[in-house]
Amino acid sequence: MARTSSTNSSNLSSKIGGTLFGGIFFAFGFGFFLAFIGTALSDRVAMQNWQPLQATLTNVKLERNYSDGSTTYKATATYQFHYQGQNYHGNRVSLHAGSDNIGGYQNDMHNRLKRAFSSNRPVTVWVNPTNPFESVIDRSVRWSMIIFPGLLCSVFMIIGGVIVYYSWKKKAEADPATVSTTPWLAKEEWSPTGINSNNKMVLGLWWFGALFVNTISSPILFQMPKALSRGEYGILVGLLFVAIGFFLIYKAIQKTLEQQRFGRVPVILSPFPGQIGGRVAGHLDFQQQLDKTSKFKLSLKQMRTVVSRSGNKTTTSTSSVWELNGQGTLKSGINASRVYFAFEVPESMEESRTDDGSGYWWSLEVHGDMPGIDFKRSYEIPVFNTVSRAEDSSASSSSSVVLSTNVSSSSSSQPSDVVTAKPQTDFSNQLENFLDIQQLADGILIKQAAGKQKMAVPTAIFGFLFGAIGIGIGFTGAPLIFPIVFSAFGFLFGAIGINMLITGYETYIDQVGISHKVFRLGKERKHLVWSKEGLLGLCLKEGGSSSSGAKTTEYFDILLQNADGEKINISNGIEGRQAANQLLDSLHMLTGITINKEYKSRLQLKKEQMNRE
Repeated sequence: MARTSSTNSSNLSSKIGGTLFGGIFFAFGFGFFLAFIGTALSDRVAMQNWQPLQATLTNVKLERNYSDGSTTYKATATYQFHYQGQNYHGNRVSLHAGSDNIGGYQNDMHNRLKRAFSSNRPVTVWVNPTNPFESVIDRSVRWSMIIFPGLLCSVFMIIGGVIVYYSWKKKAEADPATVSTTPWLAKEEWSPTGINSNNKMVLGLWWFGALFVNTISSPILFQMPKALSRGEYGILVGLLFVAIGFFLIYKAIQKTLEQQRFGRVPVILSPFPGQIGGRVAGHLDFQQQLDKTSKFKLSLKQMRTVVSRSGNKTTTSTSSVWELNGQGTLKSGINASRVYFAFEVPESMEESRTDDGSGYWWSLEVHGDMPGIDFKRSYEIPVFNTVSRAEDSSASSSSSVVLSTNVSSSSSSQPSDVVTAKPQTDFSNQLENFLDIQQLADGILIKQAAGKQKMAVPTAIFGFLFGAIGIGIGFTGAPLIFPIVFSAFGFLFGAIGINMLITGYETYIDQVGISHKVFRLGKERKHLVWSKEGLLGLCLKEGGSSSSGAKTTEYFDILLQNADGEKINISNGIEGRQAANQLLDSLHMLTGITINKEYKSRLQLKKEQMNRE
């Protein structure tokens, strides 16, 4: 009871803290909205019935304010006018208060008033008929003064609102008994009757990203005409951020249209849950008839999330550890359609996590290519080793009846023409084309010739193109920092790509130690000799990825590490995790060197060593 009370108290404190933190963001955004936008718009509505009168200017001035390296301007004036037999004075020039440097409004207004003042010409002012002491020269709304502050305020209010919402929407902890016996029922979103996608969350992220980036880039559009007229061509660099903002708007609109076209499309697993060492199969339910030419590609991925904490800092990283691609089979009725799918899952895979912390989880990604808006959704689905759980349960209790009912492997509900995607299990041919492994009398020799890495050419091309863009920016008159940073970044990547093309490796491992040589352009550039004493072992390290349509290909390096965190690259750029794991297992069998589950940097190893001490 005490533990429950403590947990409830902790949850309440977390909710209150989140509410206060989010409330500060929301209040900050809302306060600025009222100050900079609400006041101006309400004043404009109040001025709707104000009357125009001729006024005489008595003073005109352009104020300049300097702050943080930028200059803002404000056109000021005093004037007098005659209304209903009395003389009145005014000094309000614009609907919007304060100084700014958005566009050329302030300078243009000053020039206009200065010309009128110099030639002793009257100007039109708008006067409140119920209170003639209130007047203004320009009552028009400057939308540049509405859009940018409005976007900025919206960002703060959205962030605050989301923090408050999720502070109170925290999921209840799963029942330990359920997690132990039927973990596929531990999450309320995992339902045998249908699992929804994360599309609404993705839609919200696209719109928030569009709002955030366009908030930052919108002032560039207002400043650009004035800057170009002064010959400040460096502002053209800002078009990159404007283009990113427009792209995000395009993607957000595209995602919105997709949501409106298809609505909620649940995936129904049969069997439920998906089975490790068996099948992940089922169908997607569309509440409409789809075009018969539609083609569906599906990817079943096992993902891994690692949450690490260091002091007050929490870091979350997510990566794909396994992927299998398949085709969907479309069956359409008059008012509905179904897309059937089936995957075969190896026995060695990890089960789904039952919370949102560290662990493995399974993602089903669906891409429907069809006339009009395409269908793109992602689902987190439960995949478990139900067979071994049922066997363990039957050995200890009668709950096996419940288990076998929940995880029935019947696939009779699927049409006979559904093709089951099966994983490739032997990558020997791929590895033989990539590496040359020779078994010698005293050990093994592993050779990777130069130019074997598929990412080498794309990396080099990307780098040199980016570097060329950086040089081009230098001819636009942009500040020197931009061409330096862009070209340095680009040529660095280009050099990395070239290095990948010309570098080869040769590693000899025997009972005593390791001899490792690095070759560039066929010449030996480095030679390391390690003893087997102090070795941490073999491990995989992610070396990048490439995407083509809905398919993502990962590349891995196989490393040897010692206790000091030093590493030897035995092989670089192996295509696919399964192929890399097969090579890793083969090297372990041939050399007897242990396999580490993950690569650890020198910093990580030092921290672990300090913690042990």
